[in-house]
Amino acid sequence: MDIDQKEDRRVRKTKKALREGLAELLLEKNIQSITVKELTDRADVHRSTFYANFKDIYDLYKHVEDLVVQEISEILSAEYDFDSRAFFGVLFRYIADNKQLCRLVLGEAANSTFFQRISNLLEDSCVECWRREHNLTAPTETMRPYAHFFLSGSLAVVGEWAASNFERPVVELMCMLAEIEDTFRQFVKRKFA
Repeated sequence: MDIDQKEDRRVRKTKKALREGLAELLLEKNIQSITVKELTDRADVHRSTFYANFKDIYDLYKHVEDLVVQEISEILSAEYDFDSRAFFGVLFRYIADNKQLCRLVLGEAANSTFFQRISNLLEDSCVECWRREHNLTAPTETMRPYAHFFLSGSLAVVGEWAASNFERPVVELMCMLAEIEDTFRQFVKRKFA
């Protein structure tokens, strides 16, 4: 269940404004330099409203991390019948709908622990997908370096896209990554079958 689903629409809207304000500020400066006042001014939210939801900027940041990790985890848990284009379509739609947050996670300002959480989640999903698709019995740890290699390249492409403020057309990126993934998937099949 979505972290924010239990809350009413007004609270969700406020938290979204705070998340987006934090994302914008983090593109300009590091988290230690951000004050609650400048965040609430940016988000057009009263300070007391901020403190009713979060104890400090770091608490909000943790909320953002958890929310993005949860939402990406939900995307990864859906079945795409090994159709990489469908998977990348959903993933890129999520990125397009959450541009500021994804620039934080994937762009030059990415927090290394946050990026690592996303990378680990993607690696686990990638290995599991390969295992199911090809009925592979190789130990997960044997396959993990290959998933890491594939995802590092893919995330670098997406990170470059985020850093360029999403200039390249989504369809172009989606097709490119799907073609690379198809080729890599065949390599994994030959390697571990």
